[in-house]
Amino acid sequence: MKEISERKKVSEWKGIRDPETGRRLFFCLSVLAAFVLIFIFNVLTPMMTDDLFYSKTVSEASSVWELFGQEYEQYMTWTGRSVCHMILRFFLLTDKMFFNVANSVVFVLLTLLIYWNVEHKKKYDTPVFLLVNLLVWMFGVVFRQTVLWETGACNYLWGSAIILSFITLYRYGLKRESASGQGAGKPGVRHPVLWTVFLPILGVLAGWCNENTSGGGLLMTLLCLFFYLYERKRDSAGSGHALKPWMATGLIGNGIGLAVMVLAPGNAIRAQVQEEEHSGLLGYMARFQKITLAVRENFLLLLIIGILLFIIVYYQKKSWKALWAYSRNGILWAFVFLATCYALVLTPEPQARAYFGAGIFLTIAVVQFFVDVSEKEVVFASLKTGLISVMLLIMFFTYMDSGANLARIYREYHERDVYLAQKAEEGAADVTVPMLRPDFETKYSDGYNSDIREDPGYWINVAYATYYGFNSVSGVPREGWTDY
Repeated sequence: MKEISERKKVSEWKGIRDPETGRRLFFCLSVLAAFVLIFIFNVLTPMMTDDLFYSKTVSEASSVWELFGQEYEQYMTWTGRSVCHMILRFFLLTDKMFFNVANSVVFVLLTLLIYWNVEHKKKYDTPVFLLVNLLVWMFGVVFRQTVLWETGACNYLWGSAIILSFITLYRYGLKRESASGQGAGKPGVRHPVLWTVFLPILGVLAGWCNENTSGGGLLMTLLCLFFYLYERKRDSAGSGHALKPWMATGLIGNGIGLAVMVLAPGNAIRAQVQEEEHSGLLGYMARFQKITLAVRENFLLLLIIGILLFIIVYYQKKSWKALWAYSRNGILWAFVFLATCYALVLTPEPQARAYFGAGIFLTIAVVQFFVDVSEKEVVFASLKTGLISVMLLIMFFTYMDSGANLARIYREYHERDVYLAQKAEEGAADVTVPMLRPDFETKYSDGYNSDIREDPGYWINVAYATYYGFNSVSGVPREGWTDY
């Protein structure tokens, strides 16, 4: 009996010392840490601007069907992003904490989806997962609006996660079919009938999320299918038809979703109220120039990192043919990034946050080039480790400083909300509240951009007045405010 116990202890010790077990443990801990860090920032982000307008509208719905009716009206009069806006409407029916948890889960899911779309990495590659998180945190376009702000997160973070989920699943299916065709002993996708039926549903959702990002997702899916069919035909290794039913239905669903969104009557109505200085060919040239400047503003440093890594991979592979064969995935994602950005030439005046999805595609490309840099030479192994280490150090100080400022902004928003709720209960008609102190601004909070103004006619003041039921809300400087 004692001998059996000793063998069990030895076996457990070997399990702990097993390299893969250790990598899996560190990877799971890094995923947990990623959730905790983003959850804290979600909790410290109050409801702002459009959250108030939509929340007031949602509160007037007496049933789920009325919520869909509200969204149909918006589809007909303002925008076609119905999937993302329905997600927002359902969240606004619940306590904000529920959104904080769900949004943190989706953020981690998005980083995992980026990770899963990178090839040639090790199993449980924690450094690669850390790099993904660092790039999204440091270079995510208007992070405060696209990830933390409730309305913006539902439109951009959740939309990007749905789009990338479809791409990831589609690519996984292609790899399974490719492995089956090469005689690797692996079957194609399991339950192909279910894939044929349910993949187009996810495809519709992915196509119906965000105009340029959904279009970029469709483009990437088409490119993956093209190279899959090309390689099957070139190798002549597969038996039977290379194109499976689920491949067609998935793409059709994705295309339908994109068409339904783009052709929304509300898009045409909104386009009519947007004015431009130039029209015709000159107008498109002006848009192209604006997009180029936006790419520089949002992605210059990330592009520099990606180009440097790409050049290193090129010199290691010694030829364009070898580079294409090994790093095609990164090149395709970089191409889709550019296409997603410049597709905005069709839009009169895109918001900065419209580039968020394109930034996710570029992040995949950069991480792919990072992984493709061979570590056989000590100098490149040191470079890769050093890059992650320096970014971790920068992000540590940034997170601590920004977290403190987020807490201060949250405190002032919370104090003001409590005061406004109290005045609403008292039946006040015209209310004056303090604006934020001017010392807490951080890139991870949209609090100042979404703050009230002295003018009661300012649209954010109107949002607060509508939400709480006042005739007007006016702002005054925080200094000298003594009511609380």
